[in-house]
Amino acid sequence: MQWLLADKNSGRRFCKHPRIPRMISSHLKGVLITACGVLIISPDGLLTRLIETDHWTMIFWRTLLLSFGMWLMISLINPNRVWQQYRTVRGPGMLMVGAYSLGTVSFVFAITHTSVANTLIILSSTPLFAALISRVLLQEKIQPRTLLAIVLVAVGIAIIAVGSIAGNADAQNGLVGDLAAIFGSFFLACGFSFVRRFPHISSSSAISCSGLLTAILVLPLASPLMISQADFGYLLLMGLYVVPVGSALMFIGPRYISAAEVGLLLLLESILGPLWVWLVFAEQPGVHTLVGGAIVLSTLALNTVWALRYPQMKAAA
Repeated sequence: MQWLLADKNSGRRFCKHPRIPRMISSHLKGVLITACGVLIISPDGLLTRLIETDHWTMIFWRTLLLSFGMWLMISLINPNRVWQQYRTVRGPGMLMVGAYSLGTVSFVFAITHTSVANTLIILSSTPLFAALISRVLLQEKIQPRTLLAIVLVAVGIAIIAVGSIAGNADAQNGLVGDLAAIFGSFFLACGFSFVRRFPHISSSSAISCSGLLTAILVLPLASPLMISQADFGYLLLMGLYVVPVGSALMFIGPRYISAAEVGLLLLLESILGPLWVWLVFAEQPGVHTLVGGAIVLSTLALNTVWALRYPQMKAAA
């Protein structure tokens, strides 16, 4: 069957078969890819909460499987350049590896000591930490609106921390979890800043190497063989699918849309993550978390929308 016919009057070509979809725009493609990545990675907090083993054993298996999962993703995306991708992770690349390793440890420690809502809301402040780090590392000027956003986000996080002290039976545990989330946000921001400072380094390969390095370092503190089948199943799902596939899609998305739009979509994880935990465990955020989270998320959303509204300021978002 001849699928494409020529219009004699206009000379244009059109598709005869009605089932062939039109090509979607690059912008819509970027939005869909990034949104799928956020949707896939959003149950990460729930899976971490479902695992009952100690956090050192969890970190060992999570990072080891993540390392293998990222290697699989690299092999699928660049099958002929796997070794070349890993060769970029040397010298300055080790800074990126160290930042991702510390970020992963901080994330797991935060999830296991405070609520998922607190952890994800605090982690959403990563772009503002990145702005401060870029000021030092890349000599980038920080816009006044970004400074205001940093102050407001700090106020929101302080309100969340007050809630952890006042509303938690183990106040010290909750506060330590919030602090771990702040450190996690800082280390992830360092990783993102290193990606911009050293663009020749493969970030996927750096994540894979950081997973292997973290697993080796925590092995003396972990009990890898003392783990139930259910926990190992959750870890397999997390390490081989949720984190590597979600991360890969979120790395691909920015090829088609702006960084500000990516940041806006990433805020969805701070909403979806606590939602999955609420559906399974009925874990409800406290009043302080709701108030502080509203300040943090609304500030980040407005800051991002402003960057979209005024393109000349996107670089400082």
